[in-house]
Amino acid sequence: MTLTDAASAATREEDLDGLLVRAATGDCEAFVAFYDATAPRVYAVLLSLTGVAVEADALLEGIYVEAWERMRGRAAPPCSGMQWMSAIAHRHARGRR
Repeated sequence: MTLTDAASAATREEDLDGLLVRAATGDCEAFVAFYDATAPRVYAVLLSLTGVAVEADALLEGIYVEAWERMRGRAAPPCSGMQWMSAIAHRHARGRR
């Protein structure tokens, strides 16, 4: 990874966090953009944890519903957006076992 790659990754994380902040104010378009940007990675986490595509599919929607509900009224997520979504995904996957 080069310095440019690291800076680019940091910018993407900031962009994701910004989308969540906007979503917290009720901006549905920002939440959709956040979903579009993060769902493939969250799905990959779920698939690696469950090992079953059908279970990963079933969990994915609930994770984003929880995130939407928990973001309302917050100024920012408790950590970076992708870390937060991964933590929610881990919790949901553990609950299914």
